[in-house]
Amino acid sequence: MSDHSRRLAGRSRRRITALPLLVLLGAGLIAGCGTTPGGAPDRVVVAASATANEPEPVLAAGDQSLLSAAGNDSTNAAAYVVNTNTGQPASVELTPLRPDGQVEWAQPRRSALIAQNVDQVQRLLGRQAAAGPFDLLALITAAARVTSPPATLLVVSSGLSTAGGFDLRQVGWAANPAAVAAELKRQGLLPSLAGWKVVFSGLGDTAGRQRALPLPQQTTLTAYWMAICHAAGAASCAADDSTRPGPPPRSSKLVPVVAVPAVVSVTGPRGATGISVPAEEFFAFDSAHLLPGADAILSPIAVRARAGHLLVSITGYASPDGGTAAYNLALSHRRAQSVQARLLALGVPPGQITHVTGEGIAGTTPQTCYRNGQLDEAVCAALRRVVILLTPQTAATS
Repeated sequence: MSDHSRRLAGRSRRRITALPLLVLLGAGLIAGCGTTPGGAPDRVVVAASATANEPEPVLAAGDQSLLSAAGNDSTNAAAYVVNTNTGQPASVELTPLRPDGQVEWAQPRRSALIAQNVDQVQRLLGRQAAAGPFDLLALITAAARVTSPPATLLVVSSGLSTAGGFDLRQVGWAANPAAVAAELKRQGLLPSLAGWKVVFSGLGDTAGRQRALPLPQQTTLTAYWMAICHAAGAASCAADDSTRPGPPPRSSKLVPVVAVPAVVSVTGPRGATGISVPAEEFFAFDSAHLLPGADAILSPIAVRARAGHLLVSITGYASPDGGTAAYNLALSHRRAQSVQARLLALGVPPGQITHVTGEGIAGTTPQTCYRNGQLDEAVCAALRRVVILLTPQTAATS
């Protein structure tokens, strides 16, 4: 008897059931096969990596809508919430049912039951707490063997995998996503996801010891998983970037952290958004030559600028703890020009880079770097930076 048949047979007996242990290691994800005539999945399987470096798993608005739609559109919809550590899933009926097991069609009772079912999924998901790090790629590979497509995979995870073939500590932030995915496929580390719909929810959400991801790294992380998903042949790949609550992690098991540049997101006039990058992320001391790792920050910026036809502004700043004001002004300008040259090399059209300048010490004085009469290098370091702003062309001309 298939798991689908067992679920139908057991529907009238209880609403939440334990299923046989699945072959998953750590945080897994599985997805049911089959859809209603309208195309909504009749089974949705939810799993979270739930490490100590991520918030407690929370369904985003889009995830809740997916579950609600399945319950509303199908007469046999169910969700499966996989235990992060054991792989043991529990099922929750999404289709609204009466006590006798028949489908409830009458409103408002029908809507109320669907909402209760989705809430039950969230309660089960919120209990997850990983006992260690996770290999997200291996978990997806295992999940693809659980059932046949068409199917949907819903992955609630930061995506910061720190084990297995795709360990972000080894891959870093400057790799080409398509090349990474191609190499994983060449090594036989990708599953066949033909016919599968894959949704990543919570990519880049961090907590605990894991530093928040600056905007460029958030963009790169999503690009990595989209490239991997497409290379595996999925029918569709999506990232739900909805804003969600960020409750503390439930897991207390320390896991590795992924290093990220100390970049700060900033905003500017006329709808401009961008980043403030510490100079030492780009340059050696007293130098305007970009370091080899600069592309980890600049490549995602170039992608955003090209894709959105955004205007780019680059401003360099210096600290007043060394050199004359004129020297610092010239150095900050040369650094801004180096960033401009690299963005051009990364494919940003020259006409989109509209402002390149150096502000030197930007009105500060030597005393700015001192605290209680002592030189505070941390304060000085914060002044040495390059600010890159991206502005929509319509906003810039309005």
